[in-house]
Amino acid sequence: MRSRIMSALVATAAAGATATTLGLAAAGAANASVTTTARPATIGTPIGSTNSAGYEVSGRDYRYISSTITVPDTSFLTGLYPQEYIQLSNGSLTKVTGGGNAYTRAGIESCVVARSFGATCPTGTWVAYVENFNNSLNFPSFRHFFNLAGVNQGDGVNFSIYYNEVGNELSYVITPPSTSGTPQFYKTGAHGSIFDHAAALDDFTDSTGTPIALPPFIRSFRINQFLQGAITTENGARGSFTGPWTTSEVVATSNGLLPPSGTTRVSPSALWTDGLPANGAVRANDAFGVWAR
Repeated sequence: MRSRIMSALVATAAAGATATTLGLAAAGAANASVTTTARPATIGTPIGSTNSAGYEVSGRDYRYISSTITVPDTSFLTGLYPQEYIQLSNGSLTKVTGGGNAYTRAGIESCVVARSFGATCPTGTWVAYVENFNNSLNFPSFRHFFNLAGVNQGDGVNFSIYYNEVGNELSYVITPPSTSGTPQFYKTGAHGSIFDHAAALDDFTDSTGTPIALPPFIRSFRINQFLQGAITTENGARGSFTGPWTTSEVVATSNGLLPPSGTTRVSPSALWTDGLPANGAVRANDAFGVWAR
């Protein structure tokens, strides 16, 4: 079992890198503008969480985020996998349901999770989704599912979110591999949100609630990857997962406290460069993996 799991994981980088980027071109056109004078990137203090792992950026207002997200590349623990998404939010991921009041997401989840929110999908498959939430409404103001028919574990699906603040409108693009379907486009009202955080995360809230501790006979393994990361601020400054803002690692632990006070259960790898263009350029620090520890 474990040998098969690890063999599949090794193949993920190649599989994820084959994802098409049509959605980037479509959203990038709407996103084009003169880039403002850049500030140096800052690496912030890591953030502890009970349910999420990845990277979060802060210190600016944001209008665009995109990434190619790979479908979990093993059937081990199918149905227990987290939602994997990019996000713009008003407030940190740890405060969206408290200090913050809005978020918008686009990503991948298992059919087991999607069905609980009204999706119709075959057992054992994966679903792409977009979602906009405002606490004042007490439920998502917009949610749409797209079945990833023909998309295999380890394949990359590209997602982008663009916030047109002038038009108070959110635009989403889902781009599966060219062999598995055509790009899907969605729009909805933004309800006047100001997004001062952006993130790329694996989130266990709607699957197991918190990451399950690995049994002693299972070694650490990679759950999925985020490739071709690109972010744009409200004023047009562009970057990858790093840029003229503060980038913080998010770690899911046994109690939400960073080690040594808590035990790491899921955490991202160091940022690396995949060499693939996103939002008009190839940039450093545009990729990372998420690992069950």
